[in-house]
Amino acid sequence: MSGALWMFATAFGMEQRAMRRNPLLLVNSGMLPAVFLVIAVETGRPGPGDATELVVAVMLTALWGSTVWMSGGVLRRERSFGTLARCVSGVWSPYLVLLGKSLGATVTSVAAILVSTGVTAAALGLPLSMAHPAWIAVSLLVLVCSGTALGVLVSCLFLVTRNGLVWSHALMYPVFAVGGLLIPTDALPVWLRWAPELLSLHWIKDCLVDGATGGITVLPLGVAVLLTLGYAAVAGLAYHRSVQRSRKEGTLDLA
Repeated sequence: MSGALWMFATAFGMEQRAMRRNPLLLVNSGMLPAVFLVIAVETGRPGPGDATELVVAVMLTALWGSTVWMSGGVLRRERSFGTLARCVSGVWSPYLVLLGKSLGATVTSVAAILVSTGVTAAALGLPLSMAHPAWIAVSLLVLVCSGTALGVLVSCLFLVTRNGLVWSHALMYPVFAVGGLLIPTDALPVWLRWAPELLSLHWIKDCLVDGATGGITVLPLGVAVLLTLGYAAVAGLAYHRSVQRSRKEGTLDLA
């Protein structure tokens, strides 16, 4: 057990160091939330009651983009560096290594997005509130776990195919449009209003807004946790089956 934890911590630390040198961190986690927030504010400046919700929505929208390209691209980068074989074949569970790397990427992305949105909101003079900091901290913890699980799930696309980048593009923009983040759920067509409920980020948005405004409810947090566990279970099953099939058929795309 201690060896497995050491491997997990090592993968986490290595990915954090790699992320700090990755130019995509500046683009996806630094510039993207700032640009989104400026555009949203200039489109229609929010009042005191809406500013916090807007900042949270921008932060989570940017996090989804970072999840697809950063934590979701862990295996793609391993393949590019020629180290994918070591990630899927080793003494310890390859899923544990991927989980550690995805967590490292997610933590770094969340930290950068928080700094970027905070600085931009201050520069724009937006009136933000933090009625319950403890609840916000709990919501951010669930956010990191959920982003990690989603990143692992997206990473599975890069394991056996060269078309992972195409699939990443296909995944990113539908969530921007119908994820219930920047675009409110009631602005969606009636037949699409169920879609945001499948996305944990939509529920975490409610948790963060509730913690900031003081209207705390437990239901959104519970749903977000359940969805996160579901993502992790599906990701683990998909990853193990992909590795087993690739080893059996010799189709693992290492180049």
